[in-house]
Amino acid sequence: MKRTILGSLVILAFVVGGCGAQKGETQIKYEKGNEPTAIAAPKDGTYALYTASDLTPKVRQKLSAGDRIGFEKTSDGRIRAVAGTYNQMLAGSTQEAYWKLEKK
Repeated sequence: MKRTILGSLVILAFVVGGCGAQKGETQIKYEKGNEPTAIAAPKDGTYALYTASDLTPKVRQKLSAGDRIGFEKTSDGRIRAVAGTYNQMLAGSTQEAYWKLEKK
């Protein structure tokens, strides 16, 4: 019984926790309440945008090493996800969002 409960809690933590539930390696993360940041993409590849509750990406973008990727605050205080020339406003209710480098 204890193993079943423990196993269920571990699975629930991955589903609810977000970051570890999606495929790929997290490159940059936004958490509500923290200042958004952007970085240079570390290498060529396909980067996927997820929020904590997503199991499939909101978008995939092919980037070259050095392209800008991350999150930025707009003049009206909203948060925008950016990747190269792509950008998308996050919903105001978004608590966490991630750009992940997809594995080949």
